[in-house]
Amino acid sequence: MGTIKRAFLYVTRKKGKSILLFFVLLIMATFVLSGLSIEKATQLEQKKLRQTMGGIFELSPEFSEKNPYFKSANDDEGCMSLYTERPLTQEMIDLILKMDGIKSCDADTQSNVQPNLEIFKGNVPLKGELYNSVYARTVYSSETNAFFTSQKVQLIEGRHITNAEKHSAIISKELADKNGLKIGDSFSIKADYKVEIKIIGVYEILKPDSAFENIATYAKIENQIFVDYYTLQELFRDTPVGFISAKFSVDDPANLEKIVKEVRENSEIDWQAFTLTTDNTEYQEAAAPFQKLQSLVTSIIWVIALVSGIILALILTMWGRSRIHETGVFLSFGIGKGKIVSQYLTEILMIAVIAFSLSFFASNAVANQLANKLMESPSSDENLSNDKDVVLDIKDDYGLDLDDVQVTMKDDSEISTSQNEQDITPPETDVSVDIAETEQIHVSVDIFDMLQLYLIGIAIITVSVIVSSGTVMRLKPKEILSKMS
Repeated sequence: MGTIKRAFLYVTRKKGKSILLFFVLLIMATFVLSGLSIEKATQLEQKKLRQTMGGIFELSPEFSEKNPYFKSANDDEGCMSLYTERPLTQEMIDLILKMDGIKSCDADTQSNVQPNLEIFKGNVPLKGELYNSVYARTVYSSETNAFFTSQKVQLIEGRHITNAEKHSAIISKELADKNGLKIGDSFSIKADYKVEIKIIGVYEILKPDSAFENIATYAKIENQIFVDYYTLQELFRDTPVGFISAKFSVDDPANLEKIVKEVRENSEIDWQAFTLTTDNTEYQEAAAPFQKLQSLVTSIIWVIALVSGIILALILTMWGRSRIHETGVFLSFGIGKGKIVSQYLTEILMIAVIAFSLSFFASNAVANQLANKLMESPSSDENLSNDKDVVLDIKDDYGLDLDDVQVTMKDDSEISTSQNEQDITPPETDVSVDIAETEQIHVSVDIFDMLQLYLIGIAIITVSVIVSSGTVMRLKPKEILSKMS
């Protein structure tokens, strides 16, 4: 009689033991499978989070003595000029964006210019040209600019400015209406030189300035004119001009350090003149609950596997002692110890196949409930709400606090950044990025989880059978016969 047939006959004959073993294996499989599916779900949530948030690193000129191109000077009015002879150019940004893993860039700078338009006056008195000046905000891409991504303003007509534009502008609907302008019309702005620019887009103000704040004319949101990099160069033809900073967004925050390392190794960038910083804190804070949950679930899986193996080994050890007579008979018939252990293993596996298959349905019912309970536990992050919803409210500071700084271009090839004579603090730009609305972790069991369960289950059963049968298998036939007598 073959091993499989003997195992089948034993399982069907010992119905009580088989049923008990079935339930032990079913419970073990259900919790292991639930743990595996929850672990997979948290990994998927982290991946979605990485894709949604990305990671950010910022490249900007080094305004310190570490930079050999850094200069400072005082003018006759007592204002200090800070500038660099090697600014951050559009060509440098294009070079970095060609690298793998970098998704987009938000680069800008601002300059005071005089447009030939009727503008909205602020409530702060200013001297000289500043009274009739507005900000020309040079952007690498208006679509990725913080004003638009934060929904402070929204493009309602035309198209966005890209790095390929020349002499293009986006203005507010209020400024366009005040001057009777539309898409395709042109007007001029003047700094060191006068430049004619064409309107390619009109934006709507979603977050207007407060009526109770002191706001200079050039800082009023209605007066902001977004222009391309080529226009900036034309405005200051005798000056090396560039962006005040560039924020690069990467596809996966997990690869941020690797990408930054590759950027630092780029020999085409003079690293004496620039500084590079990374910002991955928001992703780390948002991902922390999922990472804690994944770590907790992994530990639970190991504990379940260990406890299940111990319980199974104890049960089989007790049952093995009652089978000493059977083992002695097999040995007397010349059946080797290896085949006897194989029969014991086959018996358990026959029951395990049924228990593991049924655990698929049980785990689908248990996994979501278990995941929610774990997320409600004290070990979960406080950002996880008690109603089992994951709320991620991420705030991002895009550094738009430069509105209280006047950026001008000097004829002696200096980029001047000077504090206005009066204490002007325009409204801060609150850049709020809602990563995800209230959502749950949805856990489901798939074929891959089942495959993992079978591999883990077979390993546990094999070790348990070997451990439990070791005591009897070490006995010699004569010792077994003496115990039988």
